[in-house]
Amino acid sequence: MGEWAKSILIKMLGYLYNFIQKIGRWAARHFKGEGVGPEPEEELPEGNPFLPKLRVILEHILDQYGRDYRTFSPLLLDTDTLPESMLEEDDVELVLEQISRDLNFLKIVTSRPVYFQPYIERMYEDTGLVVQVEGLEEISFGGVNVILDMEKKGNCHYRYMQEGILYIPIYKRPWSQAKTPGNLDISVPIGYNTVIVKGR
Repeated sequence: MGEWAKSILIKMLGYLYNFIQKIGRWAARHFKGEGVGPEPEEELPEGNPFLPKLRVILEHILDQYGRDYRTFSPLLLDTDTLPESMLEEDDVELVLEQISRDLNFLKIVTSRPVYFQPYIERMYEDTGLVVQVEGLEEISFGGVNVILDMEKKGNCHYRYMQEGILYIPIYKRPWSQAKTPGNLDISVPIGYNTVIVKGR
């Protein structure tokens, strides 16, 4: 047998060996009970694709904690990663537009208070709501029962987790889809815990 034929035969044996290994791993998972039942949670790509449904998700979370949206008193911790261009949508605006309806309280903690001035004026004119604005160095939690952490960098602010306050990191801990039969549920991190919001 020539050298060329030997090299082709060796490559084919290598491919065959890898294929048999894959079949063996698949069989081990399926015949030892793995792979039976609901699929594992699936992590989502960078960012938070659930932002467009945040209002509905928040209503479900508040309901699970025995609260009503009328008592929803959020502190919004502004982003630390601004959009790279003027054409990109600011996720903070998307969140504010969703949560604004029916709000009786809102506190924004930011290093860019001027950016929020048009929103603050509009909310006062439309609803009479006086939006409170604080700097990062002077955060107070009076009247707050939910913290929406919009920062993307650093760790979760565990020092903000106080009794009676739900701390929801929008980016710092991954939200995921938990596929269960008949539903596509969303796993939302809240403080040290995770809450499953039932999919529709």
